[in-house]
Amino acid sequence: MIGVGRYAGFLFRTIFCLALLSPGAQSQSCVDLALVLAVDGSSSIDAAEYRFQQQAISASLRDPEVLDVMASAGTVAIAVVFWGDPNRPIQESETVVIDDPADAERLAGIVEGLPRQVLGNTGLSTGLAAALDKLETMGCARRSVINVSGDGKGTILSRQKGPSPRLEEVRARADTAGVTINALAVSNEEPDLGAYYEQKVITGPGAFVMDIKTYDDYALALRRKLIREIAPMVVSRLGAR
Repeated sequence: MIGVGRYAGFLFRTIFCLALLSPGAQSQSCVDLALVLAVDGSSSIDAAEYRFQQQAISASLRDPEVLDVMASAGTVAIAVVFWGDPNRPIQESETVVIDDPADAERLAGIVEGLPRQVLGNTGLSTGLAAALDKLETMGCARRSVINVSGDGKGTILSRQKGPSPRLEEVRARADTAGVTINALAVSNEEPDLGAYYEQKVITGPGAFVMDIKTYDDYALALRRKLIREIAPMVVSRLGAR
């Protein structure tokens, strides 16, 4: 028999979810897509590569085709998280709702102006956890996506304030929350990195990995990746790879 307390909690959650699903609540509070770019800033990324990543993100946000896809996708909210060693703070941008090219330009400028504060080991799971935390601050979204990029496999280290989350735990958290994780693997130093991301990282409907061999291809790959994951019909049609 269900206890009074458990029944009351169940009833509250049911009413709350129904309220969120009502057309009025969705139109007031839900974006169509909440997207977090989780970018490798560990020490395997030298200063030139780090700056190149910033420039590639900003250029993609200004790209006419990306802007067109965002406009067709509805209301899109985007934030950027730079991650590195689990014992160092995560660096993140504010969330910007992209209603027009001026909003995209504002976020592009924010990303370009972020001074580097992350280094150290490849805290991939910490970066994904931070991206999930960021999504939770972005409110209701019909689709939630993490766009993670990196050039190495995750390193498991202890943190100053507790253990680093395990990759499988973070992935399970994303599954539970209904978050899709897509990946851009830069396999210049680890040839099997694409397979690692496919087996250990990506999850969710239509999740996919794009694998490039050098940072020379990063800007073009990132632009294509954004177009693919922002447009719902494109993602669902192509599926995982």
